[in-house]
Amino acid sequence: MIKTIIQRPINIVASSCRSLVTPCHNSNVDFLDKYDPQQVSLLQEPLMVVDQHDRIIGRTTKKDAHLLANIESEPSLVHRAFSFFLFDISTVPSRLILQQRSTEKITYPNLWANTCCSHPLFTDDEVNGVDGVKHAVKRRVKIELGYELNLNLFYLTRIFYQARNIPDDGIFGESEIDYIIVGKCKQNTPLDFKINKNEVQQLRAVTLEECEDLVKQGVTTPWFTRIVQEGLLAKWWSTVDKQELNKDAETSNEIIQL
Repeated sequence: MIKTIIQRPINIVASSCRSLVTPCHNSNVDFLDKYDPQQVSLLQEPLMVVDQHDRIIGRTTKKDAHLLANIESEPSLVHRAFSFFLFDISTVPSRLILQQRSTEKITYPNLWANTCCSHPLFTDDEVNGVDGVKHAVKRRVKIELGYELNLNLFYLTRIFYQARNIPDDGIFGESEIDYIIVGKCKQNTPLDFKINKNEVQQLRAVTLEECEDLVKQGVTTPWFTRIVQEGLLAKWWSTVDKQELNKDAETSNEIIQL
């Protein structure tokens, strides 16, 4: 059930901004030996810990942010993230470029998701709200898709969700406040992208109906599944097709809870 605005407090870590480092419930790294070394190295990236209002209250690593021991504890650890949706408007109706996550991904390998999903880092360039998130989107699209994103990006809203890994390994999951960022391009095929095979298996430009079919097949990530099932993707897609998307949404206290 979707809740339009978070009105009840989420019980999350209340870390001091002075220390900026969150504790981890499992610092043993031996269990990482079975994963791809390149993906394991990325687990040291610094992420932002946020409260229920998306205010930065600390810093953690990508690994600690995604450990179920930290997510399912009391209080829970929540971090800032983004989901980027790139629409190809060269066709009518427009198409959304989806990615299939690589086999090497530690979380949600082989599943389909929106164009790019990742995190702004705890760096000067990326801690500043919407502008920082847009910087992160461009950085990650270059890394994952080999594409210089020289086009306007639009902020729509934020969502909050939690999920266990798929397949459920009992180790990793998600607990994040996710900025929804949208872009429009006239790109007849996503094959022009130079995808990083360590991150992405393949890309597809799909219709809304094809997105819904993928969700029914059970081959999509939890956040994308919920976005589709709650009608949010259809709403955002309509805004693109009606050419009503020409500026950022007003930054408000709205955080959609999925």
